Amino acid sequence: MIISFLIAALAVIFAVQNSASATIHFFSWTFAQSQGVVLLSGFVAGFVASILIYLPTHIRNKLKIRRHERRLTDIEGQLNVERGKREYIEREHAAALRIQKGNHMATGGDLP
Repeated sequence: MIISFLIAALAVIFAVQNSASATIHFFSWTFAQSQGVVLLSGFVAGFVASILIYLPTHIRNKLKIRRHERRLTDIEGQLNVERGKREYIEREHAAALRIQKGNHMATGGDLP
């Protein structure tokens, strides 16, 4: 923001210091204005044109980012579901091992 104000201030100083008259001919139109105003008008026109050219790319990139963020959220949800399933299976497996170990101990272990 500060840089924008600094550039604007420099542009105003430039326009004030270049007050000599300039005549612009464009097709059948003729304009007489100070050099500073003419150059600043060209600068502003170029700035607006560059924004208009960049805007579709910016919008397309924003939409891609949103789509990827939604996909990432979906994949993270699926990952959490799979982690829950894994924890359940690990608990069931640990319980089965405890039961098997308990049965093995009750029957006397490896004795014939």
